[in-house]
Amino acid sequence: MKKTKKYAVAAILLLLGGGALAGLLSPQHKIETQIEIAASPERVWSMLTDTAAYPSWNPFIRELNGPLKVDHRLTVRLGGDETNGGMTFYPEIVTLVAGQRLQWIGRLWGLPGFFTGTHDFEIVPTNHGTVFRQSEAFSGVLLWFYDVETVRAEFIKMNRALKNRAELP
Repeated sequence: MKKTKKYAVAAILLLLGGGALAGLLSPQHKIETQIEIAASPERVWSMLTDTAAYPSWNPFIRELNGPLKVDHRLTVRLGGDETNGGMTFYPEIVTLVAGQRLQWIGRLWGLPGFFTGTHDFEIVPTNHGTVFRQSEAFSGVLLWFYDVETVRAEFIKMNRALKNRAELP
């Protein structure tokens, strides 16, 4: 199907209140990044889950508030500075394996089908330390209008900042 026809179909479905159906017809895209960190998995996990310290080191997720427990909502603020507040959203934790994995799902306006992101942090032990993986699977009709590849650079910045922090003596 040509792109213009996809736009027309999406617009009609949205106008008819078919957000969930539009989600079934929507594009999907996944971004995956990883970095090797010369620190123990326990150290990396403790820094990842010390969310109160994010403003001091994390260039991507400037604030993360809420209990790190499955089925709980978080308040997450991405980017921003004194003049620009960034973007705030309220994802729900869907997976938490202490020391290994934290995953949440966020939906624009809380509705499926428009723009959904499933964000995943994984910590994998290696012989030399840790591999930190950060990925997100995106779906929804708004992907026809937004290039999520721009987010990859932000993941890489956060990965590097976490590495630098974890490798400090």
